[in-house]
Amino acid sequence: MTSKKFIFRLFSTLTALILLFTVFSCNKQPYSPLTQDNWTYHKSGSENLASNEITCMAKDEQGNIWIGTNYGFSKYDGSTFKSWYEKDGLIYHGITAIAIDKPGNVWLGTPYGVSKFDGSNFTNYNTDNGLGYNDVYSIAIDKQNGIWFGTGHGVSFFDGSNWTTYEKQGGSGLVYNIVRSVLVDQNNHKWFGTEFGVSEFYNGIWTTNLSSDAKANFIFSMFEDKDQNMWFGSLAGVLRKKGTSQQSFNTDNGLVYNQVDAIAQDNQGNMWFGTQLGASKYNGISMKTYNIDNGLASNWITCILVDKQGQIWFGSKNKGISVLKLAQPTE
Repeated sequence: MTSKKFIFRLFSTLTALILLFTVFSCNKQPYSPLTQDNWTYHKSGSENLASNEITCMAKDEQGNIWIGTNYGFSKYDGSTFKSWYEKDGLIYHGITAIAIDKPGNVWLGTPYGVSKFDGSNFTNYNTDNGLGYNDVYSIAIDKQNGIWFGTGHGVSFFDGSNWTTYEKQGGSGLVYNIVRSVLVDQNNHKWFGTEFGVSEFYNGIWTTNLSSDAKANFIFSMFEDKDQNMWFGSLAGVLRKKGTSQQSFNTDNGLVYNQVDAIAQDNQGNMWFGTQLGASKYNGISMKTYNIDNGLASNWITCILVDKQGQIWFGSKNKGISVLKLAQPTE
């Protein structure tokens, strides 16, 4: 082989290798974090969501999302919706509260009693078979799988066999009978947000929490964060409380609106507050407003939930659900 032919073949081989390396390098997609917020939407017209009038949401152990609406309820398994209505056995179509117990039963509050759904069958409860009052605003499950119902006239407790009713009793017991929010904290303390203050119940002892501001006593929502701070949403904004330390947030320091109907915490530690004028995100330093101008389908937020992927779900008054995948924070 002549030296010229050898040089030519060597050059051709090197050129082919360089081209192959270039193609491989161009086709290899490096990992790129999400650099901006991404929104998706769910509505009843295009999917099997029971209604666009969303009232409440809950997440089960498998990550399924259960959605209460004014016209039945739905389950979202990550890809599709399935819905149930009065014709299927639900006690009433207007769902006001939803919670999932340890065996996986779905408890649904309505203005006319409660339905327990085991995935196939419904068991209904009202004042005829133990529930203290039919108009149910909120439901929570304690560590012993006891079910607590906040109603328009006191609190009902069901241990699976027996019912107990708690009502306002002068200076001791429940502070007020209209109970809009119920929460069981990490220490199994029961909290009841009423239209006239907050009651805490533990080991048979009631403690009353009252504010000097009447609007701050009208409680719509409660939440316990990962650091065991308690958050109370009211007509006066939102209050963060831990022990004797507390801090208030309202429109004067960035909250979009003072009536806070929903509270949640995302996987990045941000706090979210749902109102009739949009949602506020609090990152521990400042507030950011989300509304129809930057992603929400509707400003009127009724409930907020964080799914197993860390996406934030916003239920709205009549525009279905907006789902936000947050941009990843930069270093």
